[in-house]
Amino acid sequence: MLSKFILFIRHAFALIREDKLFSAIYVAGTAVAIASAMVIAIFMNILLADIPPESNRSRTLYPLHGFYTKSLAEEGLNFDMRYSTEALDSCFRRLKCVEVATGITEANLVIGDETEQHMTAAYALRTDPSFFRLYNLTFLSGRPFSKKEFRQGERVCVITHKVAERLGGVTHVRIDDNSGSHSFRVVGVIKAVSTLKDNAAADIYIPYSAQVGNYPNIDQYLDQISYSGQLNVRLLLREGYSRQDFLDEIEPLRQQYNAVMNARLGNDWGEWRIDADTHFFHTLNFFNHDKGQNLAMKAQELTLPALLMLLFLLLPAINLSGLMSNRMEARRSEMGIRRAFGAKQRTLLNEVIHENLVLTLLGGIVGWLLSCLFFTAICATEVFHNMIPGVSQVSNDISLDFRMFFTPTLFLVAFLCCAVLNLMAALIPAWHSLRKPIVESLNQKR
Repeated sequence: MLSKFILFIRHAFALIREDKLFSAIYVAGTAVAIASAMVIAIFMNILLADIPPESNRSRTLYPLHGFYTKSLAEEGLNFDMRYSTEALDSCFRRLKCVEVATGITEANLVIGDETEQHMTAAYALRTDPSFFRLYNLTFLSGRPFSKKEFRQGERVCVITHKVAERLGGVTHVRIDDNSGSHSFRVVGVIKAVSTLKDNAAADIYIPYSAQVGNYPNIDQYLDQISYSGQLNVRLLLREGYSRQDFLDEIEPLRQQYNAVMNARLGNDWGEWRIDADTHFFHTLNFFNHDKGQNLAMKAQELTLPALLMLLFLLLPAINLSGLMSNRMEARRSEMGIRRAFGAKQRTLLNEVIHENLVLTLLGGIVGWLLSCLFFTAICATEVFHNMIPGVSQVSNDISLDFRMFFTPTLFLVAFLCCAVLNLMAALIPAWHSLRKPIVESLNQKR
């Protein structure tokens, strides 16, 4: 079987060498089609694949929720979409299915060195030590801030190497806001995270337990709704657990909390409702930013990239199919002679498919390289920056690495693109040509 396959491949390469112009046009057409589809596939891969430091995307959950009371509704705050530190400690970190639970809130700050001569705008993440377990940031020096420093609300921070270079390798960073100036001790320097991985990217990371100026208290409604605050919660599930396991385990806690709040607030209390997004659906939110939409609605958001990929494959495939049809017409005499000497239609059809498969794979490789070059060329442009959320203000780093362009999932997508294009372009013309009578094929003028 293997020797027969090798014979088919050798025959395919012989036919390619025999008609170099046809082969070059076919490979070029395939490359353009594959490159167009792969640009979308690579972009989706950058957003969705487990790529360091966001190596745990496939196990990350983003809790969605709503708290309802009549008094908050009157103030226009009937749904507060964030959590408090009590919710983290009393609820999420108690779940067996959760390995890591961290809280995050964003801030736009002005930072500089102690002399205040290099002040610049910066994007900050206020978080806790668990953040550095969820995201495996690369520390060039120092360490994350510790649990002790976090509990005591010490003004410590972790900065990127680009911020450190800009400020001249400082040991303290000065943060200015409307309330005054605050000095933060630098405990660690990390390699700047590409803003293509926007969940982990920032210029500076500080404990949310350290008060910074006029930024709102993270436990804003703690006196009225104990789980309501200013933190976006991200959860890392243990291996083998799913989103449904999380929802099943948290349901008794949800009911218990509703009972406690109903006893405390009486008729004013409504309900705590909770759901959670996987990273897939958290990221694919092209049209509707309503976090309460169900999975069926969110799945519809895949329609646009799927249709674009199909369109980019289908249109070139129609042209390549016409080219392949002409090629088969030119080879009808050859096919007729071989059929007259006993060659089976299946054997001839396999030869055509293998020849086309070799051409398609060559075109696929060229197309993949073209898509990589395309991303490398546009990654520094303003248009590309606008497509990526959370671009930091100091680092502004949109670096690319090989794992963004090649993962097992992306390889499968590329292979399927090649296979679909191959079948659409080759199978129908070849089958149509081989079904014609042998006499008609023998009399065909070349």
